[in-house]
Amino acid sequence: MSVLRGRNRRNDPGFGTKIAGSKKRIINHDGSFNVKRTGLKGGFDNAYQNILSLSNGAFFLVVLGGFIGLNLLFATGYYFIGPEHLVGIRGETELEHFLDCFYFSAQTFTTVGYGAIAPRGVLASSLASLEALMGLIALALATGLLYTRFSRPKAKLKFSNNALITPFEGGNALMFRFTNARRNVLMNLKAEVILTMKDSADPNSNRDYYGLELDFKEILFLAISWTLVHRIDEKSDLKGLTKQDLIDREAEILILISGYDDTFSQTVHTRYSYTAEEIVWGAKFDKAFTTSDDGGVVIKLDDIHNYKEVPLN
Repeated sequence: MSVLRGRNRRNDPGFGTKIAGSKKRIINHDGSFNVKRTGLKGGFDNAYQNILSLSNGAFFLVVLGGFIGLNLLFATGYYFIGPEHLVGIRGETELEHFLDCFYFSAQTFTTVGYGAIAPRGVLASSLASLEALMGLIALALATGLLYTRFSRPKAKLKFSNNALITPFEGGNALMFRFTNARRNVLMNLKAEVILTMKDSADPNSNRDYYGLELDFKEILFLAISWTLVHRIDEKSDLKGLTKQDLIDREAEILILISGYDDTFSQTVHTRYSYTAEEIVWGAKFDKAFTTSDDGGVVIKLDDIHNYKEVPLN
């Protein structure tokens, strides 16, 4: 088996070296880290951060669940006070009475107030007043969270499904590519690529990190796509390693891309990674863009994944 010589060994970037036994990738495809935190304290700050980090679908479910839950709570309060204290209720069964209480709660919570049902008496009026206040606070929080989620600058890059070991200028090179999945302009992009792998095939061995030099680690504009190239020469820590070596040592290519988002006038960052199983040996990317009839350039985002098999040097 080939021996890694550590030509470009670098300090731990923050993931740890003594993580023997872990079988999962370090960075997920969505950029999140495979690290589970336990013992975190609760509180509004943590809840706020957690909600901001949710996916759009999960965020909608949290808002919907909170809305339904609070209205069920207040509807229960109106029901126990007595449906007779809500003027305009027309239900005949107990279930219909509770549903009327729920509908009245939803109208009060959202300050819609259709006027079909109104509170009567001190208890019902007091509870309705409290709910109106809670509704205003909840609406302000939901609006703030929604605005922050949509206004927060975040790059959306589409990476090729695989990294390739491909013939390049008389030798071989590691390549992968990505493109901007939005219409905004990204400029002054910088890339840093790190190879991480265990010392040996022993599952209990420590993990080391090696910087992979790129032919070009900066570009001015991400107008089409960017293919990053690492030459596997005498200076490379991939020199002499086989596909099975990378698999046995649970190798992973860690990627950090940063750039300037012209829409928000702020710097954005994206993380990605390729495991050893996601590296294809003996392949070359197909061209992902064409020229239209009017002379413009057309890039098909799904085509950045396409490659063909070729012999290695």
